Amino acid sequence: MDDFTRRSFLKRAACLGGGVLLGQSPLPALAQSRSQAGPAQEMRPELVAVKGKDPYLSTLKAIQELGGIESFVRRGDRVGVLVNSPFKNIGASVNPEVALAVIETCLEGGAKEIRYLKDPHRGYWERSPKSGELAKALKALKYESGDQVKMEIPGGLNLKDARITKDLRDCDVFINISIAKHHQGVHYSGALKNMMGLCAFSTNSYFHLGTLKLGWYADLDHLSQCIADLNLVRKPDLCLSDATTFITEKGPYGPGQLAVAETVVAATNGVSLDAFCCRFLGLQPEDVLMIGKAAQHGLGEMKPDRIRIKTLSV
Repeated sequence: MDDFTRRSFLKRAACLGGGVLLGQSPLPALAQSRSQAGPAQEMRPELVAVKGKDPYLSTLKAIQELGGIESFVRRGDRVGVLVNSPFKNIGASVNPEVALAVIETCLEGGAKEIRYLKDPHRGYWERSPKSGELAKALKALKYESGDQVKMEIPGGLNLKDARITKDLRDCDVFINISIAKHHQGVHYSGALKNMMGLCAFSTNSYFHLGTLKLGWYADLDHLSQCIADLNLVRKPDLCLSDATTFITEKGPYGPGQLAVAETVVAATNGVSLDAFCCRFLGLQPEDVLMIGKAAQHGLGEMKPDRIRIKTLSV
């Protein structure tokens, strides 16, 4: 079976199965966007959680149910993807098949260029058995330039400016791909925390040490507020979180005890995504300071009963 036929088959397979649209979290046991408007956009879910054995297919399905890649990427767009992938330990970085699914569907949607905004660890792509068959997509990737610019943050309470990768400013579409995992300082690392991957070390150091209290996590309120403020720089057009296999301790680096939820979640904003996914670690949104602070900035809804949620299995 040739590549085009096989990929088409897989995508059709990912479209099978039903779902349910809810107004609250479907997992009680677990604990400036430019999306294109569609005729029935007001009825679309704002968050889609797909459970399945294949992270690649689950990712394709999640994007499709959120409106399809055409809702986020136009032909000729330059797409920037921020993937939490610098750590070698399993469960500390996004499963590469999640990232590969996003990259390939962006290319098939007509993206002119895909820029990886934070380089992965060596050997990252080889962790996926699909890396060989998707070699063409990987070859099309451009990696971070290393250039940084100072960006003002109007509305920031603790963070007034930040040194950010210039590549973010140069892309037309911004996609944030995080992993739902434990963090020793702020308890949870997801889409909001992933934004720190865009920053220079000097900016991130201010997050941790700006109030001159001793200790990398000595002032969690300041750290959490800075993360919320940073998210004002640019709201992602699309957010995804890998909740397939993830560390529940010793984050963000690991190694640590692993949990398996076999779920990929896509959303239109990082606040709602983190409010939903922190439950995989037995947390409530109110337990994670940055979620509430980002919600206060108007970056998204954190109350599950106010989010249009769809869950399904493939």
